[in-house]
Amino acid sequence: MPDLKSEMSKVLEAWEQDDQQTQEKPMPKNIFQPTNNVSRETFNYVKANPNSTTKKVCDALDARGLKPSSVGSLLTQFVKQNQMSRDSEGRHKTLVPEYIPLKSTRKVRSEGKRVNKIVSTKPKTKVTGVGIAALNVDTTNKQSTQWDADTIINNIGLKQARALYDELKKIFGG
Repeated sequence: MPDLKSEMSKVLEAWEQDDQQTQEKPMPKNIFQPTNNVSRETFNYVKANPNSTTKKVCDALDARGLKPSSVGSLLTQFVKQNQMSRDSEGRHKTLVPEYIPLKSTRKVRSEGKRVNKIVSTKPKTKVTGVGIAALNVDTTNKQSTQWDADTIINNIGLKQARALYDELKKIFGG
């Protein structure tokens, strides 16, 4: 019966050979080749055809199978990110020599969740009189201090509900 040390050395040698074989295989550089990049196509068209209007660019790229609404949106994004300029007559031209992928304009927290601000607005007061009578504003608090779950559920917006859910989840876990 072979001893444990020799058997273990055989197993380790086999593992090392497997590791060497997997390291020798070159990994492909690009597994997925882009087939349709609307942003790149839009940029390259404007670069090749400076002083084209939005309509002309959208029509030309629509003929290539790209959505005109996407092209129009991308033109606006390129202008906002200073990669293109648009003059007073709506003609576009590129400001950078090569296509640069557009940056996201969303504000993201470190956890990767989108930041949504909940903005409360003051209710408008109803003016009932003219002159000094208009200054007579009811200052009593018409909202009751008591609340229940149904009142909150029926009077909360979608974004506020999501923010409430996230806060409750932090408090109670889950």
